[in-house]
Amino acid sequence: MNEHPDPRGPTYRLPSPPPPDPTGWYELRRRARTVWPPGDRAWASLFALAVSAAGLFGLWFQATLPGRLPSPTDWKAAAAVITREARPGDAVVLAPPWAERAREILPERIPARPEVALPILAFPSLDPEEDLRGVRRVWLLSFPGAPGGTGPVASRLAPRAASVEGPMQLGQLELTRYDLETPVLPLWSLVDRLPSASVQTRDARVTAETREVGFLPRSCVVARWSGPGLDPVVIRLASLPLGISLVGRVALAGNAPGGGASVRVKVDGVEVARADATPGRPAGQPLRFDASRLPPASHEVTVEIVPSGPVPGGVCIDLAALP
Repeated sequence: MNEHPDPRGPTYRLPSPPPPDPTGWYELRRRARTVWPPGDRAWASLFALAVSAAGLFGLWFQATLPGRLPSPTDWKAAAAVITREARPGDAVVLAPPWAERAREILPERIPARPEVALPILAFPSLDPEEDLRGVRRVWLLSFPGAPGGTGPVASRLAPRAASVEGPMQLGQLELTRYDLETPVLPLWSLVDRLPSASVQTRDARVTAETREVGFLPRSCVVARWSGPGLDPVVIRLASLPLGISLVGRVALAGNAPGGGASVRVKVDGVEVARADATPGRPAGQPLRFDASRLPPASHEVTVEIVPSGPVPGGVCIDLAALP
């Protein structure tokens, strides 16, 4: 046995190479490590590419937007159709809701019936609880090529309609008519009955107006206090049918800071519903009473408005009886 070490040093045997990977997964991982995570220069290049793409899209959007918006001729054509076809119980709904140009072009009243108003509504999103009270047919005036398009309004109106006519193409505008299957037609409303009602107040003024409630125009009775006193306002309606329910909404009529008010509805002297108008609720509070259990005879309905502090803009009360 040779006890002397090898002068050339120890001998090492290299391991055998791993067998080839038939899936190529290891090679793919090796190459991915060279690309991700990207370095500072690669991040800067990606950011510059994103900014360039956003800028090009903005230029394209601005250049093509005039061609996708309605022209004055398109507006006149839509106004001519609505003027010719509108009848009592119709309303116009705008989509997208920022298309306020329609209020300058479309008629405010039905030409064949000048005493009947033609509501023009703009819903950011048509709430399923929106009953479209008093509306039999809805004319949807939409901009298919504008930002927002028709929005969700068309999909919300279609299930409510017994029949749909259109869309009628008027240049860059589309006009579609929805005949509602079960329109909500009230027996009476507080606004309509106000001229014949008995109003008791000292320093408040009570009028029927159209106010913005929850970013939507609402016809309501507005009570405003002109003096320093905060006496309640009592509105009495005598000999009225109640139908199956009383529904309504109470809200502040202005955005000025101040107090609120409590609105109480009584039937034959008994309180059946109450709601508070407070500054923190721009959409108001609902009023609802199930009158189906009452006898079908006429009843006296009383609305009491009790302010809890100065109310600069007044209180807006909407109340109606549903058949």
